[in-house]
Amino acid sequence: MKIYANQKRAMTAWRATTATANRNSSNSSNTNSNNLTAAQSPSRHCHLHLIVVIILACCTRWLYGLPDGRATCRSVPGLTKDQVELCYKASDVTAAALEGLDMAIRECQIQFQWHRWNCSSLSTKSRNPHASNLLKKGYRESAFAFAISAAGVAHSVARACSQGRLMSCGCDPTINRKTLNKNLRQSLDKEKKQFLQYLETNQILTPEEEKTYERSKIASRWKWGGCSHNMDFGVEYSKLFLDCREKAGDIQSKINLHNNHAGRMAVSNNMEFRCKCHGMSGSCQLKTCWKSAPDFHIVGKVLKHQFRKAILVDQSNLGNGEPIVVLKRSRNKKSNGGGNSAGSSTDLSGSDASATRTGSGSQSDLDAEQSPRQTKADKNAARMARKLETSLFYYQRSPNFCERDLSADIQGTIGRKCNRNSTTSDSCASLCCGRGHSQVKERRAERCRCKFQWCCSVECDECHVEEWISVCN
Repeated sequence: MKIYANQKRAMTAWRATTATANRNSSNSSNTNSNNLTAAQSPSRHCHLHLIVVIILACCTRWLYGLPDGRATCRSVPGLTKDQVELCYKASDVTAAALEGLDMAIRECQIQFQWHRWNCSSLSTKSRNPHASNLLKKGYRESAFAFAISAAGVAHSVARACSQGRLMSCGCDPTINRKTLNKNLRQSLDKEKKQFLQYLETNQILTPEEEKTYERSKIASRWKWGGCSHNMDFGVEYSKLFLDCREKAGDIQSKINLHNNHAGRMAVSNNMEFRCKCHGMSGSCQLKTCWKSAPDFHIVGKVLKHQFRKAILVDQSNLGNGEPIVVLKRSRNKKSNGGGNSAGSSTDLSGSDASATRTGSGSQSDLDAEQSPRQTKADKNAARMARKLETSLFYYQRSPNFCERDLSADIQGTIGRKCNRNSTTSDSCASLCCGRGHSQVKERRAERCRCKFQWCCSVECDECHVEEWISVCN
């Protein structure tokens, strides 16, 4: 019994000690967990706050914001409803079209930098030259602006397609790659047969025969293979993006549509063939060729030439049918088939020109007699129609652009540089409109004493140059 009592007392003491240790450990663990929770609570609050901010930002963007493509569409004021909808559907193509408009404005300023009108009215903050009041007129300069804008859009979109920047198009799809590979194999087999024939005959080729063989070999290897600029897509998108602005159906809309068409023709009619040679040591045994849009400076020169020969459209029938193009009197005084040769007029329908009107001959006589003279007249009419297709049309006489008129976006020529020793359009007599000019000392900074640093940069000094220039009063 005594032993049992001692064991019971020992068990009770052990239980008390264990309970005390558990309480102490639980208290210490609770204290540590409380300290850890207190230490982690600020970071948790920061994370929760960051998550809430991100969610609010996404909700705000979803409710009030626009995607990046639509933001591009909204950043250009002056677009019509149809243009904005087209921009929403193909924002990447519209971005390339806007780049084409910027390129067109820069080329216009280069072509007219020494004229009284120097395209400064097209350089609007909205990047949209059609927002200028000058394009609401029927001047010769307005015709050039419409044409080069349409050309710039077609050119830029076609190049962007071949560069892989657009989702809607790629290289020119008219070229079949399978056909190319088949033709290339056929040309290689033909060249191989020619070479084996020379080996079988054991002939030593003379220099002339060797040159002939090399020419035939190169000619047989000339095949398409590069990524051609997709001009068809560029022209079609230029029509969709710009022609949708002209819906009135009056003489101004018809002429604007025609000038847009003439600008696109200036690009598509001057496509270039570019090739790259492949072979040992630079030999041109194989050439990869593709169609490329012309340098846009060439397009500017073509349209500048058409600007000088622009055709005036008669407004006498305004609102009564199609507008009539006023042509110059024919130099050939002989009557053509008994008709009146004093002059001719042409109806303008949309962007194309119809055949010229003939004289007052009998229809039965014309049907019965198909003479060479009539055939020649038909050829002349077709030639005139093709010529009119690429010509620029205008219906209002241009002002002199000498004085400033902000309502018409005419900046005037006050303060413009001129050449006092010239007799052309850049002369002070022409640019200053008889107001005279002044001599001003101009000080500008130029790069000079440039040195090449290995590798690979060029470091230049900045030099200040002073010269006397002539400025219009």
